Amino acid sequence: MKIVIIQNYNYFMNQDDEYIEELKKLNKFDYFLEISYNIIVFVGTNIIKFVNFIIKISGVYLMWILLHYVASQLYIKFCTPSDIVGFIMSPFLISTPHCQGLRWLIYNGANMINNMWIMIGAWLCAHLFILNNNTSTNQATE
Repeated sequence: MKIVIIQNYNYFMNQDDEYIEELKKLNKFDYFLEISYNIIVFVGTNIIKFVNFIIKISGVYLMWILLHYVASQLYIKFCTPSDIVGFIMSPFLISTPHCQGLRWLIYNGANMINNMWIMIGAWLCAHLFILNNNTSTNQATE
């Protein structure tokens, strides 16, 4: 059984035969540690690659989400204060350049976030349809 596990592991990790021979010489505990370490490193590096890929793809959308959130918080603080003086001053503050800029960020940020969800939904539907269509085609040819 140990050789089968090693052979499967070799296929999984694309290691050479010398490494497999070294693994065969280890006792059970050292073997388990070596296999566990290599699997953790393999999975960890792939997770890091995947996260970097997602960040590269979604960086613009993450920026819009952050801008929308920050602009919403700043608009409440600087353009519509919550006390009675803020209520009286709000008609005058609304026309100031910083409040107009914050409203622009809030509006366009919300539109971009909506578009992001539409694109994610379309991508998921397209991939589910393609997978379903490929499965149906494969079953029909068998």
